[in-house]
Amino acid sequence: MENEKNEKKYTFKNMLTLVISASALTCVVLCFIFLTIIGAMKNTDSDRGPGFITPNRGTSDRNAISGEAGEFFDLLEVIDERFIGAFDLSEITDAAMRAAVESLDDDWSYYMSREEYEEFMANSNNQYRGIGVEVVIDDDTEGMKILGVYADSGAGRAGIVIGDIITAIDGESIIGLSLPEIRIMLRRDIGETARITVLRESGVYEDLTVTYDVVYTNPISFMMLDNNIGYINLRNFEEGSAHKFIDAVNELITQGAVSFIYDVRSNPGGRVGEVTGILDFLLPEGEIFITVDRSGVERITESDASFINKPAVVIVNEFSYSGAEFFAAMLCEYNYADTVGTQTTGKNRMQTTIPLPNGGAVHISTGHYLTKNRVSLFDVGGFTPRYIVEMTDDEMMLFHRRQLEMEEDPQLLKALSLLTNP
Repeated sequence: MENEKNEKKYTFKNMLTLVISASALTCVVLCFIFLTIIGAMKNTDSDRGPGFITPNRGTSDRNAISGEAGEFFDLLEVIDERFIGAFDLSEITDAAMRAAVESLDDDWSYYMSREEYEEFMANSNNQYRGIGVEVVIDDDTEGMKILGVYADSGAGRAGIVIGDIITAIDGESIIGLSLPEIRIMLRRDIGETARITVLRESGVYEDLTVTYDVVYTNPISFMMLDNNIGYINLRNFEEGSAHKFIDAVNELITQGAVSFIYDVRSNPGGRVGEVTGILDFLLPEGEIFITVDRSGVERITESDASFINKPAVVIVNEFSYSGAEFFAAMLCEYNYADTVGTQTTGKNRMQTTIPLPNGGAVHISTGHYLTKNRVSLFDVGGFTPRYIVEMTDDEMMLFHRRQLEMEEDPQLLKALSLLTNP
């Protein structure tokens, strides 16, 4: 999960001014120094290996940083003065920063270029750039089959519907291409259009003009099942998920829901504030989130006394990650919900995203978190649901394609049975 943005970043404005006014090579060096200082000053992760700078940094540590940056500058001088070919300093900067963060050997920390950071921020706000469809490669035609169309998207406005199969883009066939290759063909600036050929379920081909735009996605979907069981699928815990989740629960209660299924399978997690907002809404008074800094100091978030007093079941799988597995673990520890599925990923580190002078950012581990019972999900290998229900490979494939019917979903069926036959 991602912590709130660290406000200390604004104390580095003077360095940013230097970067803007420096020469090209010096800009690269200053960006490298900036990243090094950020990693040294702001990484408050308490799980570290040997050789890292300690919290109590002295003059010798700062000299070490300067010395390492000087060695990097020496390398750049050699490239600038001796290299026979052409080179791009911005690419060198990106490569150096990416390598610096990768050297931390932390699965959850990574560097983002300007373009990657822009995409990351959009995804964190439950939006992305595209035409607004969920797709899969069709087994029969090898085209791109439409599984979902987002509301108010370029695809929706152009008339693309679920079941259509995209076979060509701007007159060029996509048959046999991979999804990444097709996405590259579709990529363009906001407001630009593409001519997309679709094969309708009726067997008719049709050319449609689709606008590439910012697409807003809804992280929450819900429905009423038999026996007045409210079903809520939480796709992520990014921006707006808590508000939409609360609206979904209240709407289902208005419709007569007497119990709930919360489905966080393949949920990649998200923002701490969104997770705690949902836990505060559901759970009674008590501790709902414990963060621990590198010094071992705990910071505790608590729920108020109001809560939703309805039986519930949470469904998880091996792709339930970070905030999703924490959500399930907390509902379990409060004896608020039964749990069904398979053991989750196992992550307990939280990250802070820090913008850098070159327009990119570093997403770096700054602490770890524990459940109410002080359990580290990483140390125990993930959250283990009370009822282990496996899926076959075919069922899992259909589930991820959103083609698994409810009556054929063994994990959902188990959750339903727990609420209908307590």
